[in-house]
Amino acid sequence: MRNEIDRDLYEILGVGRSASAEEIKRAYRKKARECHPDVAGHDPGSEYKFKELTFAYEILSDPDKRRDYDAFGLRGIGRDAGIDFGGFTSFSDLIDMFFGDAFGGTVFRGGGRRTRARGRDIQTTLTISLSEAAWGADKQIETEKLAQCEECGGTGMMPGTRMSRCDTCAGSGQVRSTRQSLFGTFISSTPCPKCKGRGEVITEPCRQCNGGGRRWVTETLELKIPPGVDRGDSLRLRGKGEGGLNGGATGDLFVVLDVESHPVFERDGKDLLTAVEIDMVEAALGTELEIKSLDGDYKLKINPGTQPGQVLKVKGKGIPERGGGRRGDILVRVDVSVTSKLNSEQKRLLEQLRAARKGK
Repeated sequence: MRNEIDRDLYEILGVGRSASAEEIKRAYRKKARECHPDVAGHDPGSEYKFKELTFAYEILSDPDKRRDYDAFGLRGIGRDAGIDFGGFTSFSDLIDMFFGDAFGGTVFRGGGRRTRARGRDIQTTLTISLSEAAWGADKQIETEKLAQCEECGGTGMMPGTRMSRCDTCAGSGQVRSTRQSLFGTFISSTPCPKCKGRGEVITEPCRQCNGGGRRWVTETLELKIPPGVDRGDSLRLRGKGEGGLNGGATGDLFVVLDVESHPVFERDGKDLLTAVEIDMVEAALGTELEIKSLDGDYKLKINPGTQPGQVLKVKGKGIPERGGGRRGDILVRVDVSVTSKLNSEQKRLLEQLRAARKGK
């Protein structure tokens, strides 16, 4: 996770390294439509995916940047832009540096002061039993994340200190370079390598986070699971995601639920499906069986003349509605087995039954 700075931009776009400019453009447009927050809405990771795609496209759609990336990777791009990518601990930090907390920014934008940016939403998966899904449960989950540094409040500075104007760019966030060529003099501006385009530098970095404003922490959280949840349901813990940049708001944690297979029941919405096996005599004469439910054993009456494959319903013994409400049913499929080995007395009785049925 901490080496995420080495993400493959071609992999983000889903194209090969030999992809043409047109193929790169098509891949970006297709993926951007799928994960744009205005479309993906409820997907907690859509905003970050969109930023990743835009960042990758900005690099690979520019012939010069793509050539440098192919030769030297992201650090080659950073070198040309006057940015030390070695100072970043994760790819998400790099994305946040370029995009801040808004869409539509351009890669390698310079200037401006440190802006607060909301931390990323993160996602984890929790596996629960069928009973816990039905009745709800109190669980503990453990997450590893970048959290806002408590010492400096996410500013990266020692408490009581301030940022200072960068003496390399005189606070502009940009450095200018002049280049002579056959066509004349060219003046270009790039983000200042010292302040990374912010115009200010930290003079006294926080001792706890070394000026990053965030630290890796492991946190144990209490989670209340409501009754009636199902596989794929998501629970949101506000303010339990990644810490924000430069003191920005903390993101949210989304817990996606998975439900273990049950040895007796298969779930179908609020209903529970199961099967019992009886022999042909019990099917003909009827019987009573003890079957299991999620809240104890239950007597199931098999009526005389029950047919193979017939489904019997046990009302109100299934899964409750989410949050606790009306329960579904247990649907029991009856399988009838035919005895393959009979003793002489059993054969005699069956012969008598057959004769009696023929004579009726």
